[in-house]
Amino acid sequence: MRGRLPDANREYADTAKQRWPQLPLLVLVDGRSASAAEIVAGALQDHDRAVLIGTPTYGKGSAQSVIPFGADGGLKITTARWFTPSGRSIARKLSADDDSDDAPVPARQRFRTDAGRTVYGGGGITPDVIAGDSTTPAAEANLLRALGANAGHFRDAVTDYALNLKATRAVASPDFVVTPAMREEVWQRMKARGIDIPRDVYDEAEPLVSRVIAFDIARYVFGSEAEFQRRASVDKPLQKALELARGAKTEHDLLKKVAAHPVAADSVEGQ
Repeated sequence: MRGRLPDANREYADTAKQRWPQLPLLVLVDGRSASAAEIVAGALQDHDRAVLIGTPTYGKGSAQSVIPFGADGGLKITTARWFTPSGRSIARKLSADDDSDDAPVPARQRFRTDAGRTVYGGGGITPDVIAGDSTTPAAEANLLRALGANAGHFRDAVTDYALNLKATRAVASPDFVVTPAMREEVWQRMKARGIDIPRDVYDEAEPLVSRVIAFDIARYVFGSEAEFQRRASVDKPLQKALELARGAKTEHDLLKKVAAHPVAADSVEGQ
């Protein structure tokens, strides 16, 4: 941790002996991985101790101090920044004019891990293997925008339908397929709750609607384990992690596999 004042500078080191030094580690991260999660993920990556999979992390690398004002509260200010063992900053770098979509994105500085692999600083932690969507598909974003404050009522409609299927025992296998009839039933239940959105917006977001329906039916009809299996089957980072883990007995085995999945330059510079 580095700051303007000497007393803000600190180094943290874990000197405890690893219990399983050869155990292959895979860490899943995304844009919601922030602060302490990024510090740990970055340290594991810098020391070549884990393979990171997913999408770039949030980029919150600042440390705050609170100046107390007595009973009236206090002022929280940024006094230092966090850096990974290789010296890279976790904090996102803003463009020269952050309000302009046309402003150039600053180039990412390159650093080296203990084993000499290239990693990048100044924009969160970039995974060793990019997997998953860093942005919401347009059709799904349109549905969420149209639902607005009614998003909770939409979920209520789906849950109500799932409970109905449980009561009537209409779904017999956890491997069920979400059908157009199921989506139509949810649509009718949405309308009954006063949700008024364009039908084409609902239809175009079919992948999202089908996932939500599938997860709720699996949970309420077959239990939490069935829901987890359903979610895991469409989780791209998790599936990529399982693919890399197969046959890997050591961290070295994982790193050799990662070498075959280099991170594209635009995945880094476009953050």
